[in-house]
Amino acid sequence: MRNKTLKPFKPGDRGIQWGIIGGGSVVEKNSISFNRIPQSNLQAIFRRDIAVATETAHRLGAKASYSSVTELLADPDVNTVCIATPPGLHLEQAILCADAKKPTYIEKPLARNYTEALRIVKAFEESGTPLFVGHYRRALRRFQHLKEVLDDGIIGKAIEIDFRMCRQYPPDPKKEPQGWIYDPKFSGGGKFIDIAPHTIDLLIYLFGNFSSINSRAINSTITPRVEDVVVFTFNTDSGAVGTANFNMASAEKSDQLIISGTKGVIKLSVHGDEPIKISGEHSESEITDSIPNPIEEPMIANVVYSLLGKELPLCSGQDALPTMKVIDEVLDEYYGGRSDDFWNRPASWSRRGAEKISN
Repeated sequence: MRNKTLKPFKPGDRGIQWGIIGGGSVVEKNSISFNRIPQSNLQAIFRRDIAVATETAHRLGAKASYSSVTELLADPDVNTVCIATPPGLHLEQAILCADAKKPTYIEKPLARNYTEALRIVKAFEESGTPLFVGHYRRALRRFQHLKEVLDDGIIGKAIEIDFRMCRQYPPDPKKEPQGWIYDPKFSGGGKFIDIAPHTIDLLIYLFGNFSSINSRAINSTITPRVEDVVVFTFNTDSGAVGTANFNMASAEKSDQLIISGTKGVIKLSVHGDEPIKISGEHSESEITDSIPNPIEEPMIANVVYSLLGKELPLCSGQDALPTMKVIDEVLDEYYGGRSDDFWNRPASWSRRGAEKISN
């Protein structure tokens, strides 16, 4: 679906009627957008516990609640679906949506690995049903503005990309509200696979696909035994070379992206709201577009307007595949391969880093 206008969706007079599969903080934050965007309404909620589903639906303004995905998909008033569950559930739920021919928006990451992601994309293509993925930084005006600056050559040709992120490791991940993030059976890895797609997809959006990836991943926190420090280098289709460092076991919280060109430098935070600083050959400037609340609203609006034939989709299923491919390549050695159900064979995962730190 890349750069192609979708066939106009015919939802009827009520517009896009969303059915949400899942709950938690993502749904709570985005519920206002599903109802606030013109020609969009929140129709139904699925949760495994019907009592929880009913309470959630009442609180968020949805008209119906279900404890069965099949029942939600059978609701004639639901014509579009958002999957907001852990990635380990995406494949099964997405195929049900594709079979029901319901256009679907899936929160990132698309799946636990590239193999599952490819199966999801193919299922929607075979059913002729639109698929969108929540790489929502593409939809933020600050990053669209940044792309315009790069395309206009304000800093000349971009030749080097340097990204570094630090996040603090929770004392007991299993007790965290989203403790499943640290269980590959549900997440596909550790905190890296939950947060890195934002940066990786943004860089692909700005500079093209990655190649010549070299990576190193270790576990420094012993339990759970997932990657928590990841470093990799890469080339991009545009000719820039890059380095990316993700430290999920740091004593601080920070992130900085530096883009060096032949005539200037750009410095920014991928996750922060501070101005993007541009130092060109003859002048300095800033991109001051703020991050909206909810942050996903521009992407959800793009999905709605794409289905109505008013806009081009910013991130289709095909657009999301390169990010999943990069993640698998970066973590392949650590997990002893990622093309299969590696989450079921922890004995083959790397102990790199853990022994030295524990001794």
